[in-house]
Amino acid sequence: MNNELQYAGEFNLAECKLHTIKNPVIDISQEVLEINIYEDIERGGIVGNMLIVDTHSLVTVLPIVGQEKISIKIKTPGFNEENSIIDFTDDHMFVVTKLALRSELSKGAQTYQLDFSSPELLTNNRITISKSYTDNISAMVEDILTNERYIGTTKKLFTEPTQGVRKIIIPNTQPFNFIQRLASQAISSKSQSPHYLFYEDADGFHFRTLQDLYEQPSLGMFHHGENIAKDTTNFEPKPQILVDLKRILQYELHNGNDMFINGRSGMLASTNIAHDIYSKNYVKTKYDYFDEFETNKRISNTSNPKYSEDGKLEKYFTARTFVHPISTTGGNDANYSGNIAANKRDETFFADRVSRILEMQKGISITMTISGNTAMRVGKTLSIDLPVVGVDHDETKIDKYLSGSFLVQKLRHQFIKTTKTHLVHMQITKDCVETLI
Repeated sequence: MNNELQYAGEFNLAECKLHTIKNPVIDISQEVLEINIYEDIERGGIVGNMLIVDTHSLVTVLPIVGQEKISIKIKTPGFNEENSIIDFTDDHMFVVTKLALRSELSKGAQTYQLDFSSPELLTNNRITISKSYTDNISAMVEDILTNERYIGTTKKLFTEPTQGVRKIIIPNTQPFNFIQRLASQAISSKSQSPHYLFYEDADGFHFRTLQDLYEQPSLGMFHHGENIAKDTTNFEPKPQILVDLKRILQYELHNGNDMFINGRSGMLASTNIAHDIYSKNYVKTKYDYFDEFETNKRISNTSNPKYSEDGKLEKYFTARTFVHPISTTGGNDANYSGNIAANKRDETFFADRVSRILEMQKGISITMTISGNTAMRVGKTLSIDLPVVGVDHDETKIDKYLSGSFLVQKLRHQFIKTTKTHLVHMQITKDCVETLI
């Protein structure tokens, strides 16, 4: 096996085996034409598929019925750190969920697609939880994920500690659905941020805030066209390979600032009514995008709003109204035990969380393709330089609004066996601009 990177997009398929129910383990690395692995910052599990050319009628002889497991291990030559390898072997194997697209290729040969997913995703689909908790939310999430009666995962957990102790009842709910509900109520004890996300990548499960993700080291600067500056990253392969690894092969603006969606969704302005079921009264608060812009960390240190404050967006507080139940006794929040910052109770952070998550989903977003490496993960940050289009065809001039820091929102690893090429297709998003509008 080659341990030195020869070209951008090279990969080594160290293992690709089909583990059947009753028959021996079958090495299918020679039968595989293509492997796709999908990660999504809004999904609590990894899914994928592989295209197979079968000349031994394995689908009938074994047979393949959808209860099999698949072990996959892929690495980029020269990337030797533990978190730079895609390793789903041993206790972390994928499970086959579907046999699809089966067709005859020629006499004695057929092709079909095997869809697979993380075993935790399949377990989540099969069970529900009915239980009461009195604990902090991060501890609840860890229990749901590791308890053998529920998800029972042995993968690594990356959980950001939450603030306070909650009293919560789970009423016959699927585990991941309940974790997403917990994410909407959690407040970070580190940053007092309510912007929690729950997802899985190739390293394990994450329950973390956007702000915690923003503090990670960047994957580096990626460039399109010929506007490639010198990169001082400590990297062993030849300089041209480094340039090719950081080159954006193609890109497309995926989402823009849609004023219809942003207005009626409450991202720009909203009213939140917190109804106190103990005292039988309510508190009405207004959320304003500009007033709250610097409340929590943005992806860029030189962050500016994506809209102009001269647009008088604060006039549209009634565009979206949220009604949120709370309970207070003697000035304390009865939903909590322990220290909860007074300005971070449910009635104040709810609208902020809704706005920031919508901003991530519907804000500035770009889809792009690069030459792949197995260290790429969803939830990481990176920077891009995009040229200004149509200005004297000068690709050295940078688009000051679309360039800058981004968060990897969705990612697909595509391994093409016939050309021995690894591509990474990403959807990246940002919640600010580096230049004032």
